[in-house]
Amino acid sequence: MAFKDKSRSFSEDINRFPIFRILIGMIVGILLEYNFHFGIVAGILGIVVSLTVTIIFYYSKKLSRQHTYNFLNGLSYFGIWLFFGIFIFEYQLVPKPEISEEPEIHYAVVTSSPEEKAKTYKSQLRVLDSAKNQQYEVLAYFDKQQTIPRGGDLIAFYSEIQYLESNHNPLEFDYAKYMSRQGIYCKTTVKNNEYVILVPDYQRTVKYYGSLMRDNLLKIYKSQNFSSQQLAVLEALTLGYKSDLDEETISAFQSSGSMHILAVSGLHTGIIMMIISFLLKFLDFSKRGRYIRFFIIVATLWLFAAVTGFSASVCRSALMFSLIAFSSVTNRRNSSFTTLAFSAFVLLIINPLQLFNVGFLLSYLAVLSILVVMPWFDSLQLKLNYISDKKLKLAFKWFANYFIGVILVSIAAQVGTTVLSISTFNQFPVYFMLTNIFVIPLSFFIMIGSVMMLTFCWLPVVCSLIAKGLELLLTALIGSVSWIENLPGSSIKAIYLTHFSSVLLYIFIGLIVIYICYKKISVLKISLSVLVLFFVTEAYFDVVKFHKNSLIVYNKNNCTFINVLTSDTCKVITSKRNPDKNFLRPVSDFQNLTQTHNSLTMQIDTIEDFSDFYFTVNDYKVLILNDISQLETFRNENLGVDILVLCRNIYLNPEVDSWAKEAKAVIFSSGCSTNFVKKNISEFQSYHVATHDVKTQGAYVLGYGTEPLWMF
Repeated sequence: MAFKDKSRSFSEDINRFPIFRILIGMIVGILLEYNFHFGIVAGILGIVVSLTVTIIFYYSKKLSRQHTYNFLNGLSYFGIWLFFGIFIFEYQLVPKPEISEEPEIHYAVVTSSPEEKAKTYKSQLRVLDSAKNQQYEVLAYFDKQQTIPRGGDLIAFYSEIQYLESNHNPLEFDYAKYMSRQGIYCKTTVKNNEYVILVPDYQRTVKYYGSLMRDNLLKIYKSQNFSSQQLAVLEALTLGYKSDLDEETISAFQSSGSMHILAVSGLHTGIIMMIISFLLKFLDFSKRGRYIRFFIIVATLWLFAAVTGFSASVCRSALMFSLIAFSSVTNRRNSSFTTLAFSAFVLLIINPLQLFNVGFLLSYLAVLSILVVMPWFDSLQLKLNYISDKKLKLAFKWFANYFIGVILVSIAAQVGTTVLSISTFNQFPVYFMLTNIFVIPLSFFIMIGSVMMLTFCWLPVVCSLIAKGLELLLTALIGSVSWIENLPGSSIKAIYLTHFSSVLLYIFIGLIVIYICYKKISVLKISLSVLVLFFVTEAYFDVVKFHKNSLIVYNKNNCTFINVLTSDTCKVITSKRNPDKNFLRPVSDFQNLTQTHNSLTMQIDTIEDFSDFYFTVNDYKVLILNDISQLETFRNENLGVDILVLCRNIYLNPEVDSWAKEAKAVIFSSGCSTNFVKKNISEFQSYHVATHDVKTQGAYVLGYGTEPLWMF
């Protein structure tokens, strides 16, 4: 370990970095407040009490001499930052706004430049509600038209604002929860001619200028003859603009383990700093020159952060490199661990909810893992002897060290990020080391080429020549990613870890690292106990997670979407014609989880086989009712029905249809209208029939295991 000294114990090493104890205390406080909601008053009172106890211990010589009470002193110090985490979470929390959900005139500032989608322009608005004395962020979708508002414009629009609702489908990404962690709870759709720009460029913030600059840089990219895929990759790799990426490209980068290249992060920020530092090297020969160089580097880093939209990974790396540059200019020795922890501390103060952002966590885990693991691999690098080695031998060693370094850094980063990646994306890229050997140098040269192209954009001929070179580099990058994706067994898919299992694995990895560094046999015993608990947890999950015979009625796009899983078949019944891969993704996840290989998708209006509408799931008789013409057949058959699924608005009279009256539950699919559900739900309930509205209550699942809440 980089900070390990054989003469010191683990506790002594940790005490050398007090920022870690501060950061851990604040993180524990944020997690406690996120789950249990103690309130801001509890945070303030806790800080006051803990601070008082700490001061008493500090000034009391009698207590300080008694080692019996030392743990109380440490506990009170830890409590200060724990309660600070509770306080800062509540202080920075964006409250859910009060809205009427009725169409009315709203006034708002456009806070992000509109991004073009297939049918709309997506933007973000800050609604100014003077009547309720509140301001809140709204996700806005503008119909495509000739003129659309720009970032910073003050507009008035007539529309209804609605809360973002979760579909509550199993194994599906919860978009509403994701946006709430960014302080956005609402959405609206603005139709043609239902808004007016009151004041252009009304609000000009740093983010506004960064967005404006990014739009101008995107125009330069689009003026060249890049293919659509090349342009999308270039935009994402250099500017963090991912709106033009298609599903196929994203899937290829994910499967090959190179998605981090498209997520602008420390790698890209480091390349920017390297380029600027090299260009300003001539200023490094005087004190004034070093300070000028420092300010230019820091300004460039944060300008890049603004252009990329202040993403968590870029802010983290920009802050880290700024601190490193400051240490360099002031000739102060600074620990990378301290710099990393301090940057996380600052960013969590600004936005505590970043702690639940996967990109934020992956970014910090990767860097921390590299800092901890890489020193173990120092002996594997070839030693360069500039005196005795010949030039050819030096060149060979240099290239060998490059490939060895890329492989070792990839392994080190994977140690910290694999568990979180698997629990989030349910797959593991097998050839991640091979991928990085190709994509890292290619992305480095693409970054340099893009900087050169943007620098010489005022010279069309030079800009065009550089663009040609970029085309070759982008073709090589996309081709290598595609080649690796198509290698046999390029990724292991359908890997599922529960949150609890993921925590256990991280505890195990941490304990193993401590054991390797400090050779404490007690730590090894604890780590093995944690590993056994992990396997027990996963075995329990495998037993109870899902029955092979299941029925799932999804909440999906106002249409019927039913999945029937049997021991050997995954059957999909939907009212959507020609459903695409993205629409069917939740089903494929379930299919991978239950290891069901045979798949069948049926359009509900074309089904003729009676057994596709009436079948048994775990001893429950299920009837899917799609058309009123089916009623007579079902009445004549005198069927026993336990679960009735209504696919659309069909009038049922429980007094006449006794089988409906005697059902245990009636499920209204998302193909039923809201008014139809409201009209009929009370009637069924009056006959003591349980009801479930998929639109408001989320997916209905029959055959689910009995796993605890922490399983998902």
